[in-house]
Amino acid sequence: MDGPFLYLNTSTGVDNTHKKIRTPEAPSLVVIDKATGRYVARDDEAIAPRIFHCTWSSPALAEVNGERRLFFAGGNGMLYAFRPLPTNAPPPAGVTKLEKVWQFDFDPAGPKEDVHRFNGNRRESPSNFYGMPVFHESAIYLAGGGDMYWGKNEAWLKCIDATGRGDVSGTAERWSHPLEKHTIGTPAIQDGLVYVTDIGRTLHCVDTRTGELCWSHEARGDFWASPLVADGKVYVGSRRGDFWVLAAGREKRVLAEIALGEPVNATAVAANGTLYVATMSRLLAVSR
Repeated sequence: MDGPFLYLNTSTGVDNTHKKIRTPEAPSLVVIDKATGRYVARDDEAIAPRIFHCTWSSPALAEVNGERRLFFAGGNGMLYAFRPLPTNAPPPAGVTKLEKVWQFDFDPAGPKEDVHRFNGNRRESPSNFYGMPVFHESAIYLAGGGDMYWGKNEAWLKCIDATGRGDVSGTAERWSHPLEKHTIGTPAIQDGLVYVTDIGRTLHCVDTRTGELCWSHEARGDFWASPLVADGKVYVGSRRGDFWVLAAGREKRVLAEIALGEPVNATAVAANGTLYVATMSRLLAVSR
């Protein structure tokens, strides 16, 4: 949400055959007037024909060197920065096109054309994103790689300079940290550390400046949920139903493991001194 506008991922992607984009002209990112629901803007990047599976990631808004930027991770494996609509002017009369500031190819080696011929290929495929891009101190932290259902067993956490212009694919990457198999998580950042999960059952703690691994923790089930950092702790649950509490920091310390008995797909939420954890059938509220 930004002033009078809502920025939304349209979730455009393949049809039920998983080999065809039913609406190749559809936008991946749209803007809605929140007071009326009217459709007022869209991206103009022709993303849809190159979407490997679906548009999963939500957009993020931040200020970069005094200028507002909207960051969007497309289903074609590209990260975009757009100029948001001005919030101090009336909404456009029709549907306008968002102005692109820069784009970054997250996986330059990944196929870019006729992408659906790679369906089910665990060695070679395009990349895409599930989690959100996270802005922190002039950089975007983004996790992505092969699609968890159809793509290659390869994924990364990358730190990308957010200050560029144009095609920054060859210049903006500050570092890249390899993950296990696939990832659908959103990174969490605090005190110079970035935490991210993957479907290789691993929680990673990485230095935000260098990309070096500080520690990792292996669970007994895949991580679909993103980590939550709150109250000096890292909270995360796995698909096996084990819920972990670790100390936030450069030294790995496991504080607790709780067996919840059923999968945890959603990220935990902390609010007003209470931790909320959703399993497949229950919502748990834990307080001191």
